Amino acid sequence: MGQLSKHFRQATIGKSCRDLLHPGQPCSAAWRTFVVQGVLGAFRHYLPAVVTPLLFRVRHWHEPEVWSTFVRQYCRCVLAGLPMTGGSFLAFCLFHKALGRFPPAWFVLVPSLAGGLTVRFLPRTIVRAQGIGLFNMYIEFLIRRSRMPTVAWMRSSKVVATGCFMAMSGGIMAAHQYLRLDRFWFARAYRGGADGHKEHTTPAACRQHVLAEVRKSFYVGLTVSVLKNVLPRLTLLLRSPLLFCRALVARFDYGLLSFITLYKALYEAGSCWLAYQHHRELRLSAIGRSAVAGIVAGVAYGCFPNYLLFTFPLTELVELGWLVYMGCGSLPKPSVVRWFDRCVPVAELLYTASLGLLCQLRVVHPYHVNRYWYKLMANGTWGRSDVLAQGYANVLLGC
Repeated sequence: MGQLSKHFRQATIGKSCRDLLHPGQPCSAAWRTFVVQGVLGAFRHYLPAVVTPLLFRVRHWHEPEVWSTFVRQYCRCVLAGLPMTGGSFLAFCLFHKALGRFPPAWFVLVPSLAGGLTVRFLPRTIVRAQGIGLFNMYIEFLIRRSRMPTVAWMRSSKVVATGCFMAMSGGIMAAHQYLRLDRFWFARAYRGGADGHKEHTTPAACRQHVLAEVRKSFYVGLTVSVLKNVLPRLTLLLRSPLLFCRALVARFDYGLLSFITLYKALYEAGSCWLAYQHHRELRLSAIGRSAVAGIVAGVAYGCFPNYLLFTFPLTELVELGWLVYMGCGSLPKPSVVRWFDRCVPVAELLYTASLGLLCQLRVVHPYHVNRYWYKLMANGTWGRSDVLAQGYANVLLGC
C-alpha cells in the first residue's frame, strides 16, 4: 500500500482534476455535462427506491393519495440527488485546488463525504433505506476482505450462512412481535386481530390462510424479480424488444423469487401450527411462536445465498434490538443514551460515511466492491464514476 501511495503521488505531479474527472473537456463544458447527467442519473438511481414501497401497497393503488405520494417522493429525490452528485464533483475540484495535489489515501473519500452532506434533503424513508443498504455493502466489503480463519470458513460454508440467517430471522420476528411494528420484512408477525392478521387455530383455517399468504408473496416476489431485471435494461427494450425478452428470460432471478415465496410459506405454516398446538398442549408465548417460526422460515436463505441478503438482517436486528431496549421500561437508560436516541441522525451519518467509503473503494480498489455498487454508482452518476475510475487507472499506468 505504501508503494502504491508513493507511485500515485509521483504519477499525479502536474495533473489536474480535469485529467481524472473530465478528460477532454474544459470545466465549463464539464459542468453542463454534470448537470444533465446528474438529472438523468437521479431519475434512474432513485426509481427502485420509490417503486419498492409502492409494490407493497398494491391493494391501495386505487387511492389517488398513493400515487401523489409516489410522484412527490420521486421528484424530491431527483432534485436532492443533483446537489449530492454535483457537490461531490465540485468538492473534488476544490479539494485539489486547495491542496495542490491528490492525497492518495482519501482523494475520493473526502469529496464524496462532502457531497453526502446534502442527504438531509432526501425523504427520510429513502435516507433510511439507502443508508442501511450502503452500510450493508460496506459490511460485505469487510467480510470479503477479512483474513480471520473463522470468517473465511463461514464465507465458504452455505450451511453456516443459512444457520446464521435462521438465528437472525428468529430474532427479527420476535422483535416484530414484541414491538408490534409494521415495517418491511419478508413476513409479518401476528397482531391479535387489530389489522386482520389473526392467528388461525384450526387446520382448515391454517391451510386457507397459508395458501392465500403464499399466493400474495409469490406475486410480490415475481414483481420484484421482474423489475430487478427490467430496470437496468430499459434502453435495451427501446433498441431491441426481442433481445430484451431473451435477456429477461435468461437472467430472471428464480432464486430471489423462491426465497421470498418460501420464507413467507414457512413462516405462516410454522406460526399456524404453533398457534394450533398452543391451544392443545404446547404453551409458547406469541413472541416465542414468532421466534420459532422465524427460525424455520430462515431455511429459505438456502434458495438465495447472497451477501446483500445476509447483511440486511444484521443491521435490521441491531436496529430492532435498540428499539426493544428503548421501549422496555424495566431497563435503565442513562441520559447519554436518551440524548443519542433523540438527537443523533444515525441514518444520515450511515448514508454519508458509507457513500464516501464505497466511492473511494469503487475507484481505488474496484476488485473489492460488489457488482451492485458498480451499478448504483453508474446509474446515479450516469457513468461519470466509470470515467473517474478510468482516469485514476490511466494516471497510475502513465497513459
